[in-house]
Amino acid sequence: MDLRASNGYLRDAKKMTFYERYQKAWDDKNVSDMMDLYHPEYRRIFHGSGKEQTFDELEDIMTRWLLGTKRNKRRCIYENNEIMVEHFVADFQDGSREAVLTVHILKDGLLWLTETGATPLV
Repeated sequence: MDLRASNGYLRDAKKMTFYERYQKAWDDKNVSDMMDLYHPEYRRIFHGSGKEQTFDELEDIMTRWLLGTKRNKRRCIYENNEIMVEHFVADFQDGSREAVLTVHILKDGLLWLTETGATPLV
């Protein structure tokens, strides 16, 4: 069951894969549409720093990422209704670049758990 099915964005986007909806929200730099893709129990684990992030912390950082990070060479490695695996090159505002592998676990049709690994690029 989609907890946010009443949202027009998700209703209109049902023909798109989850990955396509995620990328569209990113490309549109639409924080609201992006937040609608996350489960209220969401957690993100950053393996490089060991930091863990919850849904309550997400909107602020997502706003900064959407406005200040370019995702290039992106591709969906695998996707089904339980998992989405993606790879991309992130170009950050400070000029640094990272190759990022992200595994998203889905619950109720929403992002529930994300684990990332990143390699700095020179």
